[in-house]
Amino acid sequence: MGITSLSRNLRDFSHPYFYSIYSFAPHSPFPSSSPSKHFGRFIRFYTAPTSDSAARSPLLCNSTPQSVPSLCLFERCNGVTKDLNLGLFRPHYRSCRRSFSSDSFEKPQFGTGELNVFNPNVTSNQFWDIINIIRANQENLESKLDSLNVSFTNALVAQIFRVLNNHKVSAFRFFNWVKVQSCKFPCNSDIYSLLIDNFGRLDDYEGIIPVLNEFRQKGVGLNHKAFEFLHVNLSNDDSIKISVERLVKLLNEVGGSCRISGVMALIEMFCSLGSFGMAKFVIEITERRTSFYNIIVREQCRRNDFEGARCTLDEMRQAGCSPDVGILNYLLSSLCKNDKFSEAHNLFEEMLERDCPPNSLTFEVIICHLCEIGNIESALNFLDTMVSRGLEPRLSTHAAFVKSYFNSQRYEEAYRYTVDSSLKHGMAQNATYSLLATLHEKRGNLVDAQKILCELIDAGLRPNFPVYMRVLKKLQVQGREDLANDLKGKFSNVSMQRDIQTG
Repeated sequence: MGITSLSRNLRDFSHPYFYSIYSFAPHSPFPSSSPSKHFGRFIRFYTAPTSDSAARSPLLCNSTPQSVPSLCLFERCNGVTKDLNLGLFRPHYRSCRRSFSSDSFEKPQFGTGELNVFNPNVTSNQFWDIINIIRANQENLESKLDSLNVSFTNALVAQIFRVLNNHKVSAFRFFNWVKVQSCKFPCNSDIYSLLIDNFGRLDDYEGIIPVLNEFRQKGVGLNHKAFEFLHVNLSNDDSIKISVERLVKLLNEVGGSCRISGVMALIEMFCSLGSFGMAKFVIEITERRTSFYNIIVREQCRRNDFEGARCTLDEMRQAGCSPDVGILNYLLSSLCKNDKFSEAHNLFEEMLERDCPPNSLTFEVIICHLCEIGNIESALNFLDTMVSRGLEPRLSTHAAFVKSYFNSQRYEEAYRYTVDSSLKHGMAQNATYSLLATLHEKRGNLVDAQKILCELIDAGLRPNFPVYMRVLKKLQVQGREDLANDLKGKFSNVSMQRDIQTG
């Protein structure tokens, strides 16, 4: 038997703890992505276990082909596979292998049989074949998966875990196989977090430790999907608190990126369920950090629970964690979006009094709301206050005024604001002129749009190129070659001068 063939038959010995579970939580209101990492030459050394504790040793370790005979060399990438002493694991593999019912999962009806959300080439029949191969957990599981010749994308892997998780079926062997099978399989935070969740669904907290250690070594952060099992497996707050304390103890033991990200993931998970009391319990048994409280306040704002958000802010202050301007701006924005400007204004005044001075974004939130409801005069007063405090308006702040004037058909005032803001805040000139030209262009006022762009070019500035091209082409389509050629000539001259200056 050739080496490659032998490895496929015996790859299920890649780790004796293969029967641990890997699950998927379907909702992710807090998306988190990790950069993809390419697995070049994927080499693993596994120590033959002599006890259950040894079986739970970290999955990866640095070693060499000259390691002691008790080590098993496993290498597979781009179709190249080598094995050394794989037979060491056969006795343990047989003793710890879990038994599963031979019944297949019932295949739901998908109509056309195509699951384009995963991969255009993966049909529903192929998908359920994969599920049943993993569930059967036979010795040739890996070779059967190889024979399917399916490209396992992250989306496909995630959907497989969703199904397996719902049925509490181990996917750990599949997880190890797919990492080796695809050298481009990334350290995806979602998928790695879901591995922790599946351990939890089997109530296997000890199995979580080596996985967390591996994650810490790779710098993988956890997200709230890692702990969905808490509300799936447990029925009351007391049992959940006991499990949370066990998890926090594990996170403290592992430390590193897993510790902070894990605590935040716990808080996020409870917040996503509306269990703010449990989220605060996590903070009580870990540490009182502003960033932890901010997670709760944001979710309360998303749920329009502004009274609860204010109570959380008070709790923060009592715990010695002063709310920062970022979270206060978030609350301010949420109040404005929900037409609670009176409360937003009171919060703004509190920021001035509580030694948490507003920044440019704070003023912008107020100004944008006032401009949106057409109260431009009040917005201008806030702008004056902002400038008097030495704060530079953001480009989006200027844009709010220009759009508000324009949408109110106060075109002359929109133009005057563009000119005045350009004189007072030079950095805004290009953006505000280009924006005003765009608004006129979309309204069909091509002559006005051309004049504004030409005025900007005469000031020695090159307008936004897409805006310039749209106005130019529409003038040409309408037969206004005189205006089009004038604009084109001016643009060419300013571009040439700019190239000379930077040359």
